[in-house]
Amino acid sequence: MLEVSVQKRLAPFQLDVAFTIGHELAVLFGPSGSGKSLTLRALAGTVAPDAGRMLLDGRSLYDSATGHNLPPQQRGIGYVPQQYALFPHLTVADNIAFGLTRLSRRVRAQRIAEFLALFALEGLAQHLPRQLSGGQQQRVALARALAVQPRLLLLDEPFAALDGALRETLREELTQVQARWGLTVLLVTHDLADVYALGHQVLVYDRGHILQQGTREDVFLRPQNHRVAALVQTRNMVPAVVERCEAHTLWLRWQGQCLAAPPQALAPGTPVYLCIRPTQVRIVLPERETARRRDNLVRGVIVRATMQAETYTVYMQVEHSQAAYDLEIRLPSYVYYRLGLDRHQHVLVELQPEALHVIPRQESAATSAWSRSVSSADVNGHSPLAPA
Repeated sequence: MLEVSVQKRLAPFQLDVAFTIGHELAVLFGPSGSGKSLTLRALAGTVAPDAGRMLLDGRSLYDSATGHNLPPQQRGIGYVPQQYALFPHLTVADNIAFGLTRLSRRVRAQRIAEFLALFALEGLAQHLPRQLSGGQQQRVALARALAVQPRLLLLDEPFAALDGALRETLREELTQVQARWGLTVLLVTHDLADVYALGHQVLVYDRGHILQQGTREDVFLRPQNHRVAALVQTRNMVPAVVERCEAHTLWLRWQGQCLAAPPQALAPGTPVYLCIRPTQVRIVLPERETARRRDNLVRGVIVRATMQAETYTVYMQVEHSQAAYDLEIRLPSYVYYRLGLDRHQHVLVELQPEALHVIPRQESAATSAWSRSVSSADVNGHSPLAPA
């Protein structure tokens, strides 16, 4: 288990984070400059925090209260920085062997052979880094980090320089490596695809702080505030108002309709953001409207549709709305054509209550001007993405 509580000031930036991670793969996600890489460097021992402590499986790595600061080479940590930091004058085999100096020659040779085979690098043992592809360099860096048998593996933007297909392959390999060794892995990224594919736990960073920690489902489906929702690209964050709260249902007023959402202790009249991810908006065929009980049916018109590889994003304007559009809907291309959305613009969608997430609107200096511009009647019109 990894326990971290550290503060570090690099004027004018201030890092102040605290978290606990088990033997799992955790993703540090957030915009550039939010403190993710600085956290890894503090754990690796290349940067000393100003205050706090770090424990790995109960062993102290750093403790400002006692003045303890374990040297990097004694921490039992594998670290793969951005751009991999391979030694350009050393072969693949020598790069992997770099941290194995305390082993006998025979054991070191066995360890090198094991990791060359594990990462499919056998035929490249005598190659220099400049002779390798980006994916091969990434494998060498990962093999070097794991060859020392670390208890913690730190990966800083490991896939940033790779193409899409190779990223998918290496994500799968990393997942297998983590499962095989039962390691604690911290991976830094600002790519949501990495978060989706790898994050057993997700820590959302912003401006030196952790805004939310939880499972993928927690973070993507139940963001704790508007900023997290914006960072994980919830897309549909519409301003609504609480109408009433019952034992099993929270009723909200939006666009002249009353919508049901999961219960939450909010007083009538409370302004909220009603969130639903584009993949969770369901389009209902007219002939299926009465096939079963449906909640939160909304009618509207498609004002625009864009294609991305094998998916479509459809932009829907709700009936009587004055907004450019009100909802984003994302669906596979075959569904788009099967539903005839290339021909028919009038649509009926279902916002299933269990797919809705409600965030109270906090009136702050950053949002009050925007809120006033929408006016007290904002339940009847909205900007599809409110300001972060």
